[in-house]
Amino acid sequence: MSLLIVVRGNSGSGKSSVARALQQELSGVWIEQDYFRRTVLGESGNYSALTVELIEQSAALALNHGRSVIADGMFNASKYSGSFRRLQENHAGASHFYAYDLTLEETLRRHATRAHKQADFGEKAMRGWYHGWDPLTGIEERPITAEESLAETVARILNDVRNGSR
Repeated sequence: MSLLIVVRGNSGSGKSSVARALQQELSGVWIEQDYFRRTVLGESGNYSALTVELIEQSAALALNHGRSVIADGMFNASKYSGSFRRLQENHAGASHFYAYDLTLEETLRRHATRAHKQADFGEKAMRGWYHGWDPLTGIEERPITAEESLAETVARILNDVRNGSR
């Protein structure tokens, strides 16, 4: 049975590292918001309706074919809540939603450890993007805190998946 796992968070939080580890462990389809937005669609700046629809349709297609989906991104709640509710409602498998709940200072600290990303954007851009805790509407999300390591986060999500927690 297919799974839907969504990992949301501010830039630099660690969501792509978690998604990459989950994709390797579960052999799911990895839908990375930044890749779809920047590489596939060639967009920058604000979210477009096309990006939201492409991500929703791609996830739905994979789920409909029995594939598990691991999606990661900032996924602004006002833009993506409806998409994720539809995905959750329209597939028979379990859905798991997680969101990083980190301070701006913690996201900046984490970003400082990623030399390959520092060349792309810095503190000023991150301050502009930061939105703090931004829960999805109508979807229960489990928070990921600064105290939880990458390995602990991945282990917790895998435990939730294997034990059928929602």
